[in-house]
Amino acid sequence: MRRARGWVVAGALAMGCGREPSPAAGDAAGARPAAPRAMLDEARRELADPERTPLRRGLVLDAEGLRQALVRLRAEQGPQVAAAYQAGIDALPEGALPSAEGFGEVARFTLPDDPAARDVEAVNWLFDPDVRATVRRVLGTYLTLMMVHDMGMTTADVGLWMAFFHAAEPALRRCGGSSGSGLVLCLDYGSDVFVLDMERKDPAWVVTQLRWMQAGDVAG
Repeated sequence: MRRARGWVVAGALAMGCGREPSPAAGDAAGARPAAPRAMLDEARRELADPERTPLRRGLVLDAEGLRQALVRLRAEQGPQVAAAYQAGIDALPEGALPSAEGFGEVARFTLPDDPAARDVEAVNWLFDPDVRATVRRVLGTYLTLMMVHDMGMTTADVGLWMAFFHAAEPALRRCGGSSGSGLVLCLDYGSDVFVLDMERKDPAWVVTQLRWMQAGDVAG
C-alpha cells in the first residue's frame, strides 16, 4: 500500500461550469421562486463579471478577495443546494465493501487534516450538482496525485488509466456509514473499486480519503 503525500490547492477552488438556468417565466407577481441551482449560477456569473466583482488585474488575482467571495457563496447558497444533494445520496443503492479476501489495496490518498485543505473541498462541493459529480471530481484529482506521487506512473500511463475510468460506466453505491455525519461510497468498476470516505462539513460533504482496491486475480 502506498499513501499519497501531495495536495494541490491552486486551481482546485472554482473549477467547473454550472449549467445555464432555464429562462425566467417573467417578472409578474406570483412567479415561482428561482431554483437553488439557478440562484447559485447567477451568483457565479456575478463572480465572473469584473465590474461587479473586481478580483483580477492582468495576471494578478486577489487571493483574499477570492477566498472571501467563495466563503460567502458557500454560506449564502450552500444550505439551499444541500437538500437536493442529500436526496441524491439517500437515493443511492446500498451494498458491501470490497471483500478483504478478494481485493487488495493498490494505493490510498488521505486529505490532510488541515482546515485550509478541508475548506477548499467544502467550497468545491458547492459547485458539484450532485454526489456523482463530487465522486468524478475527486477521482480526477486525488487519483491523479496517487498515480504520480506514489505509484510513479508516467504522464502517458496516467492519461491511459483516466481515459478508461472516464469511458467505462461504474456503479456507485453506499457501502458504509450513515447519511448523517459520515459516509462511505464505493465506485465499482468490477475488478477496480474506489472506496471514498466522506465527512459532513455543514452544509458540505468532504471526501477525506480515497482507496483504490483491485481484485486479486488482476493485481500485479
